[in-house]
Amino acid sequence: MHAPARWLQPLPGLIAALFALLFAGFLLVTRGETEQLRTAQLEQDMLWQKQAIEQQAEANREALLALAATLPGQDYTAPPFQARVLTLIQTNPEIVGLAIHNGGARARWTAPQARHTQPFSGSTGWGALQVVDGQPLVTYTTVTPDHGNYIVATIALDVLLQHQVPWWLGQRYQVSLLGPDHAVLASKYQRQFDPADKAYTIRLDRPPLGLTLAARAYNTPRTLLADLLPWLLFILAGAMLASTWALRRHIRKREHTEAQLRSETALRLAMENSLVTGLRATDLEGRILHVNRGYCEMTGYSADELTGLLPPFPYWPPEEIERCMAASDAILAGQLDPNGFSVRFMHRDGERFDVRLYASRLIDGDGKHIGWMNAMYDITELRRERKALQASHERFVTVLNGLDAAVAVSDTDTGELLMSNLQFDRAFGLPDWRGRCCIVPFVKRRNEPPVDAEWYDIFSKRWYQIKSRQSVWVDGSAVWLEIATDITALKTAAERERRQNETLQQTARLISMGEMASSLAHELNQPLGAIASYASGCRNILGSPDPNLKQLAQALDKMAEQAKRAGQIIRGIREFVQRRAPSRKRCEIGTLLDTVLGLLGHEIVRRDADVSLQQSTDLPSLYADPVMLEQVIFNLIKNALEAMDATPPARRALAISLTRDGDYLRVTIADRGPGLSPEQLEQLFKPFFTTKDTGMGMGLNICRSIIEHHQGRMWVEANPGGGSRFIFTVPFSEEPDAIEP
Repeated sequence: MHAPARWLQPLPGLIAALFALLFAGFLLVTRGETEQLRTAQLEQDMLWQKQAIEQQAEANREALLALAATLPGQDYTAPPFQARVLTLIQTNPEIVGLAIHNGGARARWTAPQARHTQPFSGSTGWGALQVVDGQPLVTYTTVTPDHGNYIVATIALDVLLQHQVPWWLGQRYQVSLLGPDHAVLASKYQRQFDPADKAYTIRLDRPPLGLTLAARAYNTPRTLLADLLPWLLFILAGAMLASTWALRRHIRKREHTEAQLRSETALRLAMENSLVTGLRATDLEGRILHVNRGYCEMTGYSADELTGLLPPFPYWPPEEIERCMAASDAILAGQLDPNGFSVRFMHRDGERFDVRLYASRLIDGDGKHIGWMNAMYDITELRRERKALQASHERFVTVLNGLDAAVAVSDTDTGELLMSNLQFDRAFGLPDWRGRCCIVPFVKRRNEPPVDAEWYDIFSKRWYQIKSRQSVWVDGSAVWLEIATDITALKTAAERERRQNETLQQTARLISMGEMASSLAHELNQPLGAIASYASGCRNILGSPDPNLKQLAQALDKMAEQAKRAGQIIRGIREFVQRRAPSRKRCEIGTLLDTVLGLLGHEIVRRDADVSLQQSTDLPSLYADPVMLEQVIFNLIKNALEAMDATPPARRALAISLTRDGDYLRVTIADRGPGLSPEQLEQLFKPFFTTKDTGMGMGLNICRSIIEHHQGRMWVEANPGGGSRFIFTVPFSEEPDAIEP
């Protein structure tokens, strides 16, 4: 059927449905306009009502002012005044109370007609809003011209609302008066009507109490027909459309039946021609019955040229005729390989291409075997990719086996070794014939990538640096990639360097010992001289006719104390110089500092330096080598003293600070020397760099090595006011069972 004829059939029904839809839309638009008109009328009515209430409030205020002007002195009992009060209350029923005050809390006179009387607030004008027995009240106070009396009027807001809202407005809306907190103070409404949910509010300008006027329109009842009419029209329009569609469907049913066969045939042909796979149908003798477009494009021959041909076919290469004939004979004999036949064909232009040929029985509609169906896939590119992939894999394996590091890939769940290079097999003794096996992880594995670690092989006595990372294998499973690099030589070099550093430290201590020789002699002269004096005194006591044994005992005790002091001086110097391995133990920084200051006491006095100490009270113990830390403190204090040789004696100040910086001890040694230049700051901690004429340049380098060995750090900065500040930090040991790393 032509297109104009198809559209003429549903046209009447469409016109009728369109008319019904337009009419229903007209009803809905009319209803919306009605609602807009009601909203506009509500706004106008509320503006009018606001004006009426404000005018009445203003009228009450002016009436009270006029009443106050007529009050003659103290004669509030005069009949004319009381008549005006009576007239005011009767004319304005919202005034429910009126009293006269002379400034005190109690009223001097109250109108007999008053129902509520509020106390005098002490000021004129409008008073605060109050709710008494559920009735909202507000007062207005005015003063007489002679300022001798105050008239206090009480106004009921609910009565004001009831009298100011006309009956015709109350028939339309529920009018309410809201307080400053938007709570309902009073309402006027018709109980037989239900108000709408949406309210229109407007704020009152007078009196200045923050009152709001609210109105809710009543829900006007509508007839059932008015509500159902639009829906009935919609239903009618839908019924018209449905009937028109059913009629058209009945008419097109025959057209669909006639075109079904053509559509199925075209669909199958389109499916065949859209496939990149070549399809070929042959009879039982091998004669070609049908080929699709893909088969023709692969061979370069048209369907008319191939239909009816028997083997051998023109697209068989001369050098492959035997293989192609063998595959064709196997198919005709019913020897079907589920994996297909891999053969090589030839395009019409002579280009060879590899294919995989699959065959199946061709069954007609009656279930009779009438021939064979062949599907042909071009695998030339696939074979090329496989060869390239194989070559890439061989290159990858060659590079992997050429690495010095041992590389292994293992399954995350089972631990099965999926791949390893030659270095891994040689390092850990895995034979070539091992087959499937599992390996033990070098380090503990976690969900997140672990930190690179070091591992010691107790069998080969070698150290390895392990890099372990989680990855995804070619089949999508989770695996661990582990790379083990032999770092035994690096560890040996590090150990050799550590020993050399110890030797340098020992040399530095010996040099420091030589410099301390004069200090040691001075320190020992004092206790030895004291011992000699006490020994001479003991001899004199014993030589007397009546020896004083008490004095003799005191002299002997003092001799023992001086001998102990001399021994402590010698023992401290010996421990400082003695070469030994680092030995960590719990120690107190204050004790270490006292020892160093005792060793350098003579130098401090000789150089006339003023030493100050600032120490925090909450410093925990350290877990460190006390002799090494004493050496660091000794070198830094000694360098600070030497740096102030050119400083005037009045400014030779050495400040030592011991503070806590988080989990670290912060030691600051500040001097007032000449300071350091930027070039000296860059080279200061390098080996063999010195600012002294006779220095070796190893002291600060050794000090930094000792601090870094304790997981701390050392630096230098300018001291405000002149000089330098050497600062180092070492961690506290707050665990009770801390062990040496």
